[in-house]
Amino acid sequence: MKKQAETQLIRFALVGILNTAIDFGLFSLLALGFHVNPVVSHILSYSCGVLNSYFINRTWTFQRKETARAAEFTKFALVNLVALGASSLVLFLLEEQAGLQLFVSKAGATLCSMAINFIGSKLLVFQ
Repeated sequence: MKKQAETQLIRFALVGILNTAIDFGLFSLLALGFHVNPVVSHILSYSCGVLNSYFINRTWTFQRKETARAAEFTKFALVNLVALGASSLVLFLLEEQAGLQLFVSKAGATLCSMAINFIGSKLLVFQ
């Protein structure tokens, strides 16, 4: 059981690297290229990473073989909404309130969402 959890965590982290690249790339394009509000940019870019995350984590990380069900995706979406809310708050607090650089703040928000997502995915979505 412990080995399986370790493997899942490693795979989750690797998928997270890809999701983070998608998230940061789109975030940079929106926030810096198009001057979209950072929190709005974060919500849009995060959402794209979430879609990628669901499909890859479902099939590779947690190795679900059966057909995806609406209830499973709903749970995944809810976990990610909680993570998005928490990470958006962290982004705002770090950038606007603490005065940290935008990408340092985004990194803090990303770490927050990764922790919430792994725990929620493991315990609630793909158990």
